[in-house]
Amino acid sequence: MIIGASAVWWVHKRQSVGRGKLYEAATETYAHAGQGDVTAEFKLAHMYYEGSGVPQDYAEAARWYRKAAEQGYAKAQFNLGDLYFRGKGVPQNYAEAVHWTQKAADQSYAKAQAGLGYMYLTGVGLPQNYAEAFRWYSKAADQGDATAQHALGYMYTNGIGLPQDYNKAVHWIQKSADQGDAEAQAALGYMYAKGQGVPQDNAEAVHWYSKAADQGNPKAKRALELQGNKMRRFELFTALIEFPVGLWASLYFLLPGRRLQNRRQLAITLLGVSFISNAGLSLYAFAHYGIECFPHQYAFHIARFLFTATAILIIVTVVLPAKKKVLES
Repeated sequence: MIIGASAVWWVHKRQSVGRGKLYEAATETYAHAGQGDVTAEFKLAHMYYEGSGVPQDYAEAARWYRKAAEQGYAKAQFNLGDLYFRGKGVPQNYAEAVHWTQKAADQSYAKAQAGLGYMYLTGVGLPQNYAEAFRWYSKAADQGDATAQHALGYMYTNGIGLPQDYNKAVHWIQKSADQGDAEAQAALGYMYAKGQGVPQDNAEAVHWYSKAADQGNPKAKRALELQGNKMRRFELFTALIEFPVGLWASLYFLLPGRRLQNRRQLAITLLGVSFISNAGLSLYAFAHYGIECFPHQYAFHIARFLFTATAILIIVTVVLPAKKKVLES
């Protein structure tokens, strides 16, 4: 009990110290911002926006973003435009959103350029213009903005304002996905699943869907669920085919006139055992397939490879040559 109370006191003390440091930082930032320091104005606005060291207050965030924006600070201009776009701390006003976003974009601020691209693409705040959307998204994408890169991929995938081109779509979506953009990761998973711009590859599809799902992307979660159901059906179908074939082959030597001592009969029996083993693996996969894969997946794949390789080796080296001899005689 004493240990528990001590732990609670220690955690509370640490939190108090942390809050004290944040308060001191906010006080210092406020002092600098009051003197017109544009960096401090932006930092203070961000603190109000996040509620870090000060009570969260979007109106105060907008006030300090405006002070920094009026001094030409691109990040503040974009953030102020975003507040107007969303109606946070200020009345929603698309004209003001465009005004401040444009100022930041004209200073080559990538997020603002992507923001303008979105407005032109959707027709929200600006007349819909796919050519302008592409132009601004390209500017941002060339600077490495993940949102813009995904947007370009989306436009190429669907042929919005330009010819449909899956290869270019994959190029931009891959860049965005590599930066951790969940929407891009889900889109890349879809392209691998469908073979759009890349060779069809279920394993890669699951890989990218899983990355997006880990970030909570609902489309990726649903895609993995569907992929899992599809694979489970495939594994069950495989087991239903392999088991009876394997059972017949493994008991082939019991038929009249057959002997297990015969090299060919022994090979057929081993072939049957391989089929039955693969059927067992398929049933295991059917029972355990989860969203991404199943337990012991690496051991499973190694075992499946070995049994399949054994079956192919027996067919090629023993069964087929023996059948050829029978036909020739």
